[in-house]
Amino acid sequence: MAGKDQWIKPSGSKGRGRRGGPRVFVRRVAVGALVLVVVLAALSVIQLLRAVPNPTFEPAASATSIPGPRPSIAWPAHGEAATEVLGVGSLGRSGGSTPTQIASVAKMMTALLVIHQHPLSLGQGGPTLTMTPQDYQIYLQDKNAQDSVMAIAPGERLDEFQLLEALLIPSADNIATVLANWDAGSVPAFVAKMNAYAASLGLSHTHYGDPSGLTPSTTSIPSNQLQLAGLVLQNPVLAQIVSQAQATLPVAGTVYNVDYALGHDNIVGIKTGSILTGNFVMATQIPVGSNPASASRGEAVGVSAILDQGGVQPLITALDAGKSMARSLQAVVRRVSVLRKGETVGQLSVPGGGTVPVLAGSSVNLLGWGGLSESLTPVLAKQLYGLKAGAKVGTMTVSVGQQVKVIPLYAGGAIVHPSVMWRLTNP
Repeated sequence: MAGKDQWIKPSGSKGRGRRGGPRVFVRRVAVGALVLVVVLAALSVIQLLRAVPNPTFEPAASATSIPGPRPSIAWPAHGEAATEVLGVGSLGRSGGSTPTQIASVAKMMTALLVIHQHPLSLGQGGPTLTMTPQDYQIYLQDKNAQDSVMAIAPGERLDEFQLLEALLIPSADNIATVLANWDAGSVPAFVAKMNAYAASLGLSHTHYGDPSGLTPSTTSIPSNQLQLAGLVLQNPVLAQIVSQAQATLPVAGTVYNVDYALGHDNIVGIKTGSILTGNFVMATQIPVGSNPASASRGEAVGVSAILDQGGVQPLITALDAGKSMARSLQAVVRRVSVLRKGETVGQLSVPGGGTVPVLAGSSVNLLGWGGLSESLTPVLAKQLYGLKAGAKVGTMTVSVGQQVKVIPLYAGGAIVHPSVMWRLTNP
C-alpha cells in the first residue's frame, strides 16, 4: 500500500545462511581430521624412527666374596706381620704397621737393585770383580764389629752371581758394601738409589740408611716387604739363590744360609734380619685342593713378613713364628669353581620381548678361600637385536682377589626386535 512503510528482506540472504553453514562445518571437520592424521602419521614416523633402548642386563647373583669360613692364620704373639698368596690376595695382617728396623732384610732391596742395574739370566755368572785391599779392610772392620760377614782375600775374583750368593745366603754385610761401591761408586750414592727405587715402587713406609741394614734408620713395614719378596721371587736368579741352603765360594768355602727354617714346613726362602729384634720374610709353598694331603705341591706360593720379634734370641723367635705361620698356610688355598660353562649368569630384559638368559661361555676355576673378594662384570655388545640363540652377546670379567679372567657370554635365546605395535605404543 501507498504511504505505508514496508520492510523488504534482502533477496538471497536466507538461502545463503542455510546452504553455507553445513558446508563450513564439514570443511572444518575435514581439515581437522586431516591435521590429526598428519600429526598421527608424523608421531608414528617419529616413533618408528627413534632409537629403541637396548636390552638391560640383570645379574643372576651379587656375591661379593667367596663363601665359607675365613682362614685361621697362626699370627705371632708380638711384633708385626702380614701374609698373602702371590697373585691371589692378602690373608691379612697383625700387630699394626709402624715402621720398624728391618736389619739384614734390607739386603733384598740391595740384591734387587743390583740385578736391576746388572741383569743376569739363570746359569750366567755376570761381571767378575777382583777384591781389593780396601774391600779386605772393610771385611776386617765388619768382622771386628761382630757383624755378619763372609771371608774374602785381596785379589780374589768373584762374579756377580757369587756376590749375590754371599749377600743373601750368609748375609754378608761386607759384600753389601762391595756391591754398593761397584754399582754406584760409593755407599751414599747407592743408598740414594735404594730409596729412589723404593719410592718408584710405592713403598711409602720404607727407608734405607745403608745397603746391609745395620743402621737404625733402615726401617719398613710388613706389607712393603711382601711387595719386595714378590719381586725377589719373580726374578729367577734371586729366587734360586734364596732357596739355597748353602753355597761354595773360593776363599770362604762352604757358607750356610742364615735362614735356618729353610726346607721346613714347605719354606723356600727368603731373608732374615736381626740386630736388637728378629725379622723374617719368608716364602712358602702351599698345596691347592679340597684335600691338601693329596694335592700337588707348589701350586701356590705364600709370602709372609714377620717383623720386630723379641725374646732372648730374636732371630730364633722370628724363625719359629715363621714356621708356625707356614704350617697354618698349608690348608688355606683351595680351587674355587666360580662359574660353570653354560651356567646362567643373568638375563636380558628385552623391550617388548620378555627376557633372554645369558650363559657363561666357559668355566672359571680360580684359587681362593672363604671371604676373598669376588666380582663379575659384564660388557655387552652395542648391538644385540637380531642375534640368534647361541650368539655371543659380550664378555664377563671375573675377578677373585687379584686374579682376573675374561670369558665370552652367549644368548640363551633369540633377541628379537620390538614389534611395530610396541614401538608405536611405548614412549
